[in-house]
Amino acid sequence: MDPALYSEGNPHEVWRAMREAGPVHHQVARTGAEHWAVVGHTVGKQVLHDWKTFTSTRGALLRADDNAAPYPGAGKMPVLTDPPRHTDMRRAVARMFTPRAVEGLGALAHEVARSLLADLRARGGGDFATEVAARFPIAVQAEILGIPVEDIPLILDATRRSVDDPEHDSFGHHDVMTYFLGALGTTRGAAGRDLIGTLLAARADGLPLSDEEIVLTCDNIVVAASQTVQHAVNGGLLALIEHPAAWAELREGRVDTGAVVDELLRWTSPATHVMRTAVHDTELAGTTIRAGDAVAVWIASANRDATVFDRPGELLPARSPNPHLSLGGGMHFCLGAALVRVLMRALLTELTRSGMSLSLAGPPVWHSTWAVNGMRSLPVEVSPV
Repeated sequence: MDPALYSEGNPHEVWRAMREAGPVHHQVARTGAEHWAVVGHTVGKQVLHDWKTFTSTRGALLRADDNAAPYPGAGKMPVLTDPPRHTDMRRAVARMFTPRAVEGLGALAHEVARSLLADLRARGGGDFATEVAARFPIAVQAEILGIPVEDIPLILDATRRSVDDPEHDSFGHHDVMTYFLGALGTTRGAAGRDLIGTLLAARADGLPLSDEEIVLTCDNIVVAASQTVQHAVNGGLLALIEHPAAWAELREGRVDTGAVVDELLRWTSPATHVMRTAVHDTELAGTTIRAGDAVAVWIASANRDATVFDRPGELLPARSPNPHLSLGGGMHFCLGAALVRVLMRALLTELTRSGMSLSLAGPPVWHSTWAVNGMRSLPVEVSPV
């Protein structure tokens, strides 16, 4: 949990050494905060699926000070609830993210990707992280999330700050929630098919949802919708630049784009970890876990577990099967998984059609945080294919 450890991307050599020593390790941060680090895929999947033993209501991300302290918003937003409440809250917005619903965004995703890439080409390059990857997911999803075009920059900035620094991420979340609280005030009583309108409709249909829960749920979904795709796209482009053979396979149509998306999700692991809290004393891989202990599944480590993945340290575009945990697992499997795949497929397809090649124009600048695997800056230059 030293932010500097992540200043050049995920510390895969550290996790490899930990996996070789065992799948579960007790960790104590410099601040004294403790947690059990689950670095193996099999045990990590067990934790993610067993919500009766490992609850989400005490927090979903590790904190620098005290992982056992009560967590604000617990039980009031999907990421911090367990069934049956989680099931009800998820069902309230699920229709917005079904495969059929998000496929309807495919044409728009291609249009936005083409436009952003054309602008990048016209400039001869630029910062892919800020000029393409950050703008792309929100620009495509703005309408269904209920964000007018003129407000996109505000939401982009707020969601960025929500993950930049896990010790001060509340400032970014505060601005997202303040925005949606204002939107709730103008939406109440009006028909709408956006996020707030969908939640209000669920309340009208009998689901007990307070204004606070609606705003918290909006924050949960909007931050996740923005950050997951953004960091997967950034990391995915860097991976393709660093692996030209894989990039050639994709560009020449020798590999299915859907398979490439899953391999890039495994490779990048945008959400570095997910935290759960033990409900009662239990055992993981021969290790005793006490009730109230924080248990962090290090997704990025599990996705390189050699007992599950063949040649895990290699980018294999056609990898199959690919049981990565980048979109979570169990009851909390990513609600927007289908949307993530539609967006990434669209951008990759437009990259292959763009007639340009991208190369690094300078070193990437990574977020120094244990929360996400992402870049602040990815300078690229453009040349014809």
